[in-house]
Amino acid sequence: MQWKLDKIRFLYPPDDFTGSFNNEKMQARHKAMQDQKIKELLTQLENAENPIEAMRVLNPLEHIQFLLNNLEQFKQQKCLEKAVLLIYYRKNTPFAADGDYDVWKSLLKSCDTERLYEEGSPFPHKQITAYRGSVTGVTRGLSWTVSRKTTAWILDRWADKELGGGTVFALDITRDDILVYIEDKIKQEVILIPEVAEAAEVREITSL
Repeated sequence: MQWKLDKIRFLYPPDDFTGSFNNEKMQARHKAMQDQKIKELLTQLENAENPIEAMRVLNPLEHIQFLLNNLEQFKQQKCLEKAVLLIYYRKNTPFAADGDYDVWKSLLKSCDTERLYEEGSPFPHKQITAYRGSVTGVTRGLSWTVSRKTTAWILDRWADKELGGGTVFALDITRDDILVYIEDKIKQEVILIPEVAEAAEVREITSL
């Protein structure tokens, strides 16, 4: 399979040493080892049967770029939604956010909404209060939890402002406000429709 590899960095530590050795023989050996490693990666990519398999060949730091490069192939093979969630939930939670908001917004809007929802669990609530936190006080966010237990733990942890922490916000939501609901042994979280996340009037809370 041929993949678009623009702006992809193949080698990361310890393989990406870019300095030079005083010993020419050592330098040549190092260059040959780098070339061989890249050749192996390219072979794995060529042999990958689907976009997610190919994406996983690369360093996780390259996954978003690979996804952006090959967006149409992810769509054609109907795995864009799964890939976006795999990358998104690697570091994003209702109380920690990673990456560029506008990039996530663009990727989520590229997904098929029904297929994205089906990647999660059925939303079991007619209406429920969701919570999220921010150490910078920014109310805009896509990930929210509906777990009061998790929220109570965060509120307690952040209670003493002299120890750092942040602000916890609350928002009442319905099924119409979310893109996907994820429930497992660890989390009960929703990803809001970006327009809802941006326009909703949230309230700051200090207790449940």
